[in-house]
Order: sequence, then structure tokens, then C-alpha cells
Amino acid sequence: MDLLLIRHGQTTWNAERRLQGQRDSPLSDYGVRQAEALAERLAPVRLTAIYTSDLERAYRTAEAIDRRHGLGLRARADLREVHLGRWEGRTVADLERDEAEADSLTLWRENAALHRPPGAERLEDLQARAVAALGEIAAAHGDGTIAVVTHGGVVKAAVGWALGLPLDRQRRFGVDNGSITALRWEKRGSLLLRLNDTCHDPRP
Repeated sequence: MDLLLIRHGQTTWNAERRLQGQRDSPLSDYGVRQAEALAERLAPVRLTAIYTSDLERAYRTAEAIDRRHGLGLRARADLREVHLGRWEGRTVADLERDEAEADSLTLWRENAALHRPPGAERLEDLQARAVAALGEIAAAHGDGTIAVVTHGGVVKAAVGWALGLPLDRQRRFGVDNGSITALRWEKRGSLLLRLNDTCHDPRP
């Protein structure tokens, strides 16, 4: 079973460096182009199913892909991005200027596994729900290639689990908007086939 883990296209909040977490914002014009480029890239791939986070930015990206396949979308709340507590909706620049939050932001950047935003989801819990969701998806189909349109945090959590990386190492690799990361999912462990593939990206 090959899982194509796809990060949604850029949103207006991504462009503003505004933290989204489980809040939503629409795809930017560039994000729409990324979604269409993903659809073109995956058009010749024989997909078994298309799963998506139920957040709008992922769902709209998945819709573009499914227009080439006609499989219908299977939305799951457990594929959502990590919840970022009271920082959701705030820009990085705003947090840097906020005396009450700046120190916490620095610690979070240094080690997000030990230091999280107030009220945020733990990375351990994100990884547990992401891996469980992907395991259920793989078990439901047995073989083939499945597209999973989700978020950067979910992709990092899955890759970290597959490689046996400590949670604090996830900042050492990138997962860009509109990227494809491929895992070969097996009961005794998973193999990373591709990481952060953006060769199809319609960069300005």
C-alpha cells in the first residue's frame, strides 16, 4: 500500500505567516494553482481512493485532484492539522512583538515537543491520531495507491513515525504547500519513498 501524503495548497494565512492550526482560510490564488498542478501531476496515477482532512484548505485541494479521477472524497477530522491553542489566527510577527508570548514562541521554535502554545495539542497526540488514521486507511484497502490530502504537521508526524525520529527532530525537514510525500505502508513498519516532492509546483 502506497500512501501519497499531500499538503494542501498555500492559503491566504500561509502567505501572511499567520498560524492556522485547526482554523481555516481559503486557498490563495497561488494555492489554487498549486492544487491544479497537483491534479495534473497525479492525473496518470491509478488511485484507489482519495482521503482528505475536513478543513477547507485540504478539501479544496483534494477536489481539484478528484476532478481527474472521479473517486469521491472521504473526509476525516483526524487528518486535521495540529491544534495551536490561543495562537491560532495570530501572525508570527505579532507573537514576536507580544511580550507575554515572545519567550514562549522562542521555546516552541527550539523544541515544539517540549514547549507548545497555550492550549495547544501535544505533538505526541497529533502523531498518535495521524498514524492511527493512516493505519485505518491502509487496512481498509489492502493494496494500491491512496492519496491523502492533509497538513504539514500530519505529514511530518507520519514521516517521523516511519523513520523512528524523536518528535523534536521534525523541524529538521520541510513539508511545503502542494508537496507530495510517499510512504509504503506495511504492518511491520513503513518505508519513506519520497519527501516533499514539489517538482510540479507552478512557482511565480
